[in-house]
Amino acid sequence: MDGGRPLLDLLAAPSSAAAHWPGQERAWAALEAAGLPGALGRGVRVRELFAPARWTAGRAPAGRVRDAARVAAGLAAVRDAAGAALREGRLPVVVGGECTTTVGLVAGARAAGLRPGLVYVDGGVDLRTPADNPTGVGDSMALAHVLALPGCEEDLLAVGPVRPLLEAAEVRAVGVRPVEPDATTAARIGLVCTPADRVAADPEGAAAAAVAAVSGGDGHLVHLDVDVVEFLDLPLADVPDHGQGLALDVVARLLRRLCADPGLRGLCVTEVNPDHAAGPGDVGQLVRVLADALA
Repeated sequence: MDGGRPLLDLLAAPSSAAAHWPGQERAWAALEAAGLPGALGRGVRVRELFAPARWTAGRAPAGRVRDAARVAAGLAAVRDAAGAALREGRLPVVVGGECTTTVGLVAGARAAGLRPGLVYVDGGVDLRTPADNPTGVGDSMALAHVLALPGCEEDLLAVGPVRPLLEAAEVRAVGVRPVEPDATTAARIGLVCTPADRVAADPEGAAAAAVAAVSGGDGHLVHLDVDVVEFLDLPLADVPDHGQGLALDVVARLLRRLCADPGLRGLCVTEVNPDHAAGPGDVGQLVRVLADALA
């Protein structure tokens, strides 16, 4: 413990294998170069879980995630490292990589004997499956695999020690864009979403409500997709969406409240594409937000 906070395991999962295109496999290197390990303070243990897994071209087989075996191997590495951290009483902070990386974090918590809720901070809800998304891009399917929706990829489901890893009632999606392609699926399965405008009006209140809704005796995990931030404020999202995101300050306040709660059991940072940065200071802005939230 460091001043009452568990010591951090900073887990690097540099992959774009489940993405739309290359770039995210460079996120860890960019954040490290911008000083993330040192900014998180004393007692941080850094682990690079695998060599950068770069996107490769090729169509997905029908009903499958593209490059499923390689994606699943990366998630298994995240599961094992996150689970080990939690069993040691440490706090896993996973740096992806794609949104699918969160599947590995949740699987690690379940493998460690915990059942934490999940606060899914993301512009979208990632409820597509290989059955309804013929591109096979796993980025759009992360939460679907946490919830083990029908039509999901068996290789990814097999990463978890149980399925589903969580039920919809144990998840809150926070910061969702006004126009969300998966809204119909979210409504059908009972996933509660806090829209971006409500977060903008009261980020601390939105965070507190989400934690209260999902955090039982085993606390909560946080998924952060940087596409929830307005791209013109922080041009790092792998899939930019101009004019739809939250102000960077709003997301910083939201994340600070989510991470300050004593029930925090892990954080996964996803969808950082350094190729989209307008300048050298953009990655540094994200480092400052993360360091402030985890202080």
